Amino acid sequence: MISQFRKHRLFFLSLGCAVLTLLFFGINAISYQALIIDKHSEGQDKLLNFVIELRNELKNYHILPYALADNPTLLAFMNNPKNKKLTRQLQRQLEDLTHVSKTQDWFILSAKGDLLVSSEQSPNFDLDEYFDKQDLSKVLKEQQGEYILVSGYNTQHHKSAHLVLAPVYTKKGLAGAIAVRINVSHLIERWNLLEDLVVITDQNNLIFLASKLNRLLVKDWLNNYNDIQFLNNTRSKIYHLNDGNYLLQNVTLDDLKWQIHYLSSLKSIEKKARNIAFICLGIFALIFLFWLYRRERALKIASKLENEILVAKSAQRQRVLIENTHVGLLQLTKEGEISFVNPMGLRYFGQTAELNNHFLHEFLPDCPENHTALSFIKALQNQLSNVNDRTNNLLEQEVLLQKDNGHTFPALLSVSSLEWSDNQGYLVTLIDISKRKRAELNLLEANTRLEERVLERTKALELAQKELLRTEKLAAIGQMSTAIAHELNQPLTGIRTLAYTAELLLKRQDSEQALKTLLDLETLVVRMQSLTSELKVLAYRRPEQLAPTSIKHSLDKAIESLGDDIQSVQWEIKLNNLDTVIAEPTRLERIFSNLISNSVQACAEFSIAPCIKISLQEDNKQIIISYQDNGPGIEKEKLLHIFEPFFTTKPIGKGLGLGLAISANLAKDMNGTLNASHNSDSQLIFHLTLLKA
Repeated sequence: MISQFRKHRLFFLSLGCAVLTLLFFGINAISYQALIIDKHSEGQDKLLNFVIELRNELKNYHILPYALADNPTLLAFMNNPKNKKLTRQLQRQLEDLTHVSKTQDWFILSAKGDLLVSSEQSPNFDLDEYFDKQDLSKVLKEQQGEYILVSGYNTQHHKSAHLVLAPVYTKKGLAGAIAVRINVSHLIERWNLLEDLVVITDQNNLIFLASKLNRLLVKDWLNNYNDIQFLNNTRSKIYHLNDGNYLLQNVTLDDLKWQIHYLSSLKSIEKKARNIAFICLGIFALIFLFWLYRRERALKIASKLENEILVAKSAQRQRVLIENTHVGLLQLTKEGEISFVNPMGLRYFGQTAELNNHFLHEFLPDCPENHTALSFIKALQNQLSNVNDRTNNLLEQEVLLQKDNGHTFPALLSVSSLEWSDNQGYLVTLIDISKRKRAELNLLEANTRLEERVLERTKALELAQKELLRTEKLAAIGQMSTAIAHELNQPLTGIRTLAYTAELLLKRQDSEQALKTLLDLETLVVRMQSLTSELKVLAYRRPEQLAPTSIKHSLDKAIESLGDDIQSVQWEIKLNNLDTVIAEPTRLERIFSNLISNSVQACAEFSIAPCIKISLQEDNKQIIISYQDNGPGIEKEKLLHIFEPFFTTKPIGKGLGLGLAISANLAKDMNGTLNASHNSDSQLIFHLTLLKA
């Protein structure tokens, strides 16, 4: 019962651990989903704020180029761009505007997009490397004096530049434009992002603004993400960067063709989801342990009550067994005095015998048969210390006991130690063996006579058995070796042919055909392995699993395995690939191989050009395959024996007579039959009958 409680406890503990593990991962997943949904909503709000701030920042740059649009020096320069004095004056003004406005560069462009004057604050910056003249001219004409923000890209340095343009008009019309190269990198510095990232890309997906980790973002970083779907069916993207996961959200500024990418760090979400899961796990673990404690306490109380009931029932059963057993039972004190005798014990000694408060040795006559028993019983009476050190089964011996009328009877005496409560004693069992002794004497006499007769017959049988075993072993070994040799001969012939062919192809350096030949050779080796497995199956009479098998495919494999031996055969085959039977492919192939091999050998013996005809017909749930050749055939008297093992019409050394016998057994294993008969022209025809697939 204790062992059962332990098994139940281990089972529930294992089950509880499994449930708590699943619960942890489930709560972690649900908490993660809930937190990431909130994070997604928060990210959308932040993206909107970022767009508003970016728009406001760009709006500040809107008025910069217009500050110079009506400048007299500029207008005079646009009417006479080759005037060096105006050029120098205008360049100094551009330099001053660059320092005052805290921009990167100011440019004066012609209507065709040519650079006329520059503030030259960035000596390494070449406007032509970022912007095409024709594109700038086209933009100026299309905007008709409106505020313009254009982005350019340097393919060599992989950098982008952004210009704020304002057109310059003279009396002649559009004369050019004022261009200010701006930098919005200080905008992100005002955004308090903590662990989050903000990246702004231009129309070429080039990063020109990033809060941090710009160097860790590779060129095609936008493609390295995993799609995720939340519990509310919202879809988003997860981006992995620097051993951390980020929730990727973006928004496109259609007029600028810029994209703002907001990467929210999921590290805090993952940690918070784990903490929630651990807290829930702890709560459920405490609930489970409390339930387990309550259950085990209830089980212990129920087990205690059950044990008390079982003890009471066991005592009742023992009392009934003792009173009704057919064995004499005596209970002795530790001094060897009789304290209890069951009814059968009283019957052995006589109903009038006084046994209680007597010692057992008083009922053991002094005779050689009782010498050991008397010594043991007297030792109990004398309380020898070495008696208590013996095993539980102290004595078991045949003795002679004396009845109340003075007669003796043989009995089997057994003494075992007995402990109950705080008392110790011995249990004595008595079995009357008078009938057994008489039967033993009669049996001893009969055995003596029988042994003499058996001894004579045994010697003769041993000699005959040795000779019979020797003969059977030799026959079994001979039959097995010849069968294996016969079955492996055909694929070995094919292997030899294919090996020779592969050697010729390799000498010709035709490696492709040689490889195909080696693959065919490997197929034959696998077939030989299958054949040896089949022989083992036949030896143990264990059927293989049958399956739908193509007759045409098995026949083709059999023809292929015979190799060059059947090159001169003329075939008349009336089969198609749809004809299938319930069979085992290797066995069906071997039946065809054996039949074809026998036909070729018989025709070769009589110098006949072999012609083989194979056809089939359906009969309800069966298919009958007919096989016929133009060989010499066989006499009707021998037809009945062709399927017997070792029966052959060939000369000695030319055949073992196992092929047809094995084929018939193979057909039988596939729930079919292989029969032979003569047609009206006395030609031999084989009929292979199998179940239709």
